[in-house]
Amino acid sequence: MLRNEDFDVVIVDEASQLTEPDTLIPLVKGCSRAILVGDHVQLRAIVQQHAVLTGYDVSLFERHYSLPPRQGIGKVMLDTQYRMHHSICEFSSCEFYDGKLNTAEADDARPLRPSLFSWPEKNRMVWIECRESEDLGHQSKSNSDQVDVCKRVIRLLTTSPPSTNATMAPKGSDTAPSIAILTPYTRQKTLLATAIPNIEVSSIDGFQGREADIIVFVTVRCNSYGDLGFLTDMRRLNVVMTRARAGVVLIGNKNTLTGVGIDVEVDDIRLVWRRLVERCDVVDLPVLEEG
Repeated sequence: MLRNEDFDVVIVDEASQLTEPDTLIPLVKGCSRAILVGDHVQLRAIVQQHAVLTGYDVSLFERHYSLPPRQGIGKVMLDTQYRMHHSICEFSSCEFYDGKLNTAEADDARPLRPSLFSWPEKNRMVWIECRESEDLGHQSKSNSDQVDVCKRVIRLLTTSPPSTNATMAPKGSDTAPSIAILTPYTRQKTLLATAIPNIEVSSIDGFQGREADIIVFVTVRCNSYGDLGFLTDMRRLNVVMTRARAGVVLIGNKNTLTGVGIDVEVDDIRLVWRRLVERCDVVDLPVLEEG
């Protein structure tokens, strides 16, 4: 399609998710100026494992952004986000964007609809502890107890309190919030979609670039040896934590993720998980009557 085409200027969107050869295709068609738009601390291109070992997943965007400043190449960060409540933004800003990511929206622009779920007064990031071990005997990981916990969370989030006074509800909270459940494992995604058919369930990779009012993150991993699997990928964690407009609910096992109380090496990844858990308010779920 491009064989007989030439371009003076090329704009490449989502440039950090392309392999370098993919990006070079339009750039060799007479291009004198190029604008690459992307986020190199979120997900890279999806390639085979042997290609990752050779650095084939590193985009032209990331390679140039990571190099020292030099003549002819400008680097600009769009430092103001319009999606998240500020208490959600603060974590990713500190951990992944050197504290430079600012929030444009006022707090009252991201109201939470009154529900049976007990949101903290000021914090929009919630931790729900689940101590039951992950399921064994399957190649893709799952955790049936976390499925049950997630089901209870969704029921609370979608049930209005019996004495809700419409005049007291926050402005803009009269419509049902959009909710998405994210999880890193295909088997867990299938179990969640079967148990909670009325709410969108997605892999983390499949939800990059999208958003919802409330994100429920089902982490899956819970074991005595501290194996994190996909949860070692901080890019995926960044994607999860930047999808929500109004609130994030994390379901997981603190010891497995942070390494507290188990015999594992405390590396930079564990420290990020520790800081995340510390930023969350712990919420205990009430017992609901079936029906």
